[in-house]
Amino acid sequence: MPADRAPDTRVARTPDDSSRILVAAIERGDIDTVVSLYEPDAILFSKSGRLMRGLDAIRENNLGLIALKPTFTIDFITATISADGTLATNRMKAELNWTDKDGNPKQASVDTLEVLRKQPDGSWLYVIDDPYGSMRAGMEKR
Repeated sequence: MPADRAPDTRVARTPDDSSRILVAAIERGDIDTVVSLYEPDAILFSKSGRLMRGLDAIRENNLGLIALKPTFTIDFITATISADGTLATNRMKAELNWTDKDGNPKQASVDTLEVLRKQPDGSWLYVIDDPYGSMRAGMEKR
């Protein structure tokens, strides 16, 4: 599903809404919405596998991504919710396109593994976000 079909809200009512809202917010340059999708002590992995913990680190990392003015094409999002309905995993496969500082088009794949927790208000927030999670076994340690 293309990112432009993301819900017109900042609140994820289903686990897969989280991924759609995140992608749309990154494309719009809306860092406040991006950060609002994470729990305060959430973990975000870098491509190299380095852990970034907390909203300040997540904000800083995503500002770098937003600066690229990327566009995403989502191939699929698959959510699995725990039996008690409190935890979920998302897997999202998407293509990421941007133009580098020299004007050259660039492309990368993301194949995410995300863990979300249902909040008391019924919304879903990221606890762990690994944009390269399901690709990690084939990646070199850096």
